Amino acid sequence: MMKDKKAFTLAELMITIGIVGVVAAITIPLLIQNSNYKKFTTQFRKSLSTLN
Repeated sequence: MMKDKKAFTLAELMITIGIVGVVAAITIPLLIQNSNYKKFTTQFRKSLSTLN
């Protein structure tokens, strides 16, 4: 008689890892783009202030 073991199957783990990977692939470039935009605008405002 086998005991009931509560565990995730390999397929469930692979699907979960795949979903996390897709979400990361979508969000990381957006975060980097937003960070670069903020750096650019900050530098632009600093330069504009210096020129004024």
